Amino acid sequence: MSVAAHAAFLRRIPQLPKGVLTPAHEGLRTGSHCGLIQAGAWTLEILPKIYDEEHPAPDRGALVRMLACCVDLPIWLEDTARSGLADDLLTVVIRAYLEEAHRQLRRGWLKSYVDQAARLTQPRGRLNLSEQVRRGRAGAHQLSCVFDELSVDNDFNRVVRTALVLARPRLPLGSRLAVQADQLDLALADVVQLRPAEALRMRLPRHRLNRRYDRLLLMASWLMRLLSPDAHGGPEEGLGLTFDMNRLFQETVSIALEAAIRRHPLWPRLRVSRERPVRPLVRDASGTGRFMMMPDLCLWLDDVLIAILDTKWKRLSPSQDEHKASIAQADLYQLLGYSHAYGCYRLTLIYPHHPELDDWPLPKWRYCSPTEIDIRLQVAVFDLHTPRSAADQLLVEVLGGASSQSV
Repeated sequence: MSVAAHAAFLRRIPQLPKGVLTPAHEGLRTGSHCGLIQAGAWTLEILPKIYDEEHPAPDRGALVRMLACCVDLPIWLEDTARSGLADDLLTVVIRAYLEEAHRQLRRGWLKSYVDQAARLTQPRGRLNLSEQVRRGRAGAHQLSCVFDELSVDNDFNRVVRTALVLARPRLPLGSRLAVQADQLDLALADVVQLRPAEALRMRLPRHRLNRRYDRLLLMASWLMRLLSPDAHGGPEEGLGLTFDMNRLFQETVSIALEAAIRRHPLWPRLRVSRERPVRPLVRDASGTGRFMMMPDLCLWLDDVLIAILDTKWKRLSPSQDEHKASIAQADLYQLLGYSHAYGCYRLTLIYPHHPELDDWPLPKWRYCSPTEIDIRLQVAVFDLHTPRSAADQLLVEVLGGASSQSV
């Protein structure tokens, strides 16, 4: 990057979550976050590095699929839309926003009653006596009325239009997305546009009647935080939109696993818990627990803990080490601590799948122990391109590794 761009991103580092960017010699080093970061005229797109291909589409596709799973974005990834993943992530998010906005337009914009004041020849609502008296006999032929009227000009649609106006300049003139944006802007012509900083500070009431706007408002907040020139109170353009990949991968696996349990014959007896229960690793002299532990996922059968699963957003590399494939020894220590604290002896490490792992036999290990306790650890991979089948296969492997007496 240029010297000016490097300096602009360096100024952004204190405002970003810890570890997103760190200074390096004449450059920047990325951490475990992916997404978009804006600094002045420059946009930095950080993508996962899982598939080790020159073209960014597969890695961008993995990120988009995880967002679609965790945030329920209206992003379709069939063959007809797959080419869109060649776009940058900002365009993908804008496209998803426009698709969702069009869906709400077809259902009808949210409307709410607002007070209107007008001079009418027939009574409507209530009569504004003070205004009527003030006008005197000259205005006696008209009634000063105050009444409620359903209107699309409300806070919900103002936020929607504010994000839309910010996104429109980022679209190529004459493109399908630009035409969609123009149609939406025309449909919201009667809605007041807010300043992005004002829209982000709004606390909109949520209830069952406006719940269908939740996804649209979430993406609107993303676009305003990313594109707004004043959303962060500074003179430069918006800060960014980043996602912690460790959390995102964990959430993706857990959502897919919960869906797989509902398809399994044992589903009435199976359940999965996320980061629960919390237990201490040690206790001090007073009996107080210290170093609290929270496994990513716990699989239960009839309220009996049968397996602990831990997700790791790391790229396994069997070509570098056929036996360990860059699996960290500290991760094995962590799982052993879980086993001891929770009394569970079936453990699973879950990593993202990539083509290099197709011919690599996944390890199944036993912990060495002087006691008779048989603690087993298996390594599993999760294919982000096919989360449904990956979750079904993961559940089969985990149940197969659990004790036959429990299942």
